[in-house]
Amino acid sequence: MQEDIFILIESYRKNFTDVEQVIADYFLSKKEALHMNELAKLISVSKASITRFCKKIGLNNYKELIFLYNLSLKRERERLSVASDVTSVYHSIVTRSDVTYSPDDVDAFCRELYQHKIIHFFGKGFNSYAGADFQLKFSRMGKYVRIISDERSIALSANSAEKDELIVVVSLRGEDEQMQEALGIAKEKNVPILLITSNQHSPLIPFANNVLFAAGFTREESLGIISPQVPILIQLDIVYERYIQLYSENIQKWIKSEEILHS
Repeated sequence: MQEDIFILIESYRKNFTDVEQVIADYFLSKKEALHMNELAKLISVSKASITRFCKKIGLNNYKELIFLYNLSLKRERERLSVASDVTSVYHSIVTRSDVTYSPDDVDAFCRELYQHKIIHFFGKGFNSYAGADFQLKFSRMGKYVRIISDERSIALSANSAEKDELIVVVSLRGEDEQMQEALGIAKEKNVPILLITSNQHSPLIPFANNVLFAAGFTREESLGIISPQVPILIQLDIVYERYIQLYSENIQKWIKSEEILHS
């Protein structure tokens, strides 16, 4: 999907100087696209300032800015449906999820889940919403899943977890000092840890026994167009599907035993 220049400019708004704010206001007002000389004269800024503005928002030059600007204006005139825009982003995230997919890592992740009855699911904010989906799925597999979403409870759970239990951590950004401290405690106690993150340089990685990498968001996507838990949910669905494939016989036995207990 081509980047929307208006959303791109807004995403950098807080980093602009006063001069750059003037330039941003011109384009956000969706006025006529001008040559650089004409624009500089009209809004009383230097050409160098316009060039710096382009660099500030991640573009190579003014020519690229005008190209994206005209494209965004055209898209608005054509009034593309919201559904089309959203599904395009979803398709992009799914494609990036395919790129990060590792069969061996998913199988290792599933083995850890299979070998542990009690699972502590650590996830703050929107990550905890993904935990509810995980809990629903794996509770049906005979697992006891606790969702822990606040810092104090995460620290307490890390302290109380036993080595025959499992900790699953989801953190899209993978940058959390309090989470890092909690995992350090669990690691010292030899509690196995699974991690899902989009940050391949996350400081949480050294504490994990196995790591799955989710798709990251572009700047445009991170502004809230797509629910932030989506990349995590994709990874959890992949894990669940593979888990069923690997351990279908054991799952059927557990389901039959549950039927006997409730009969």
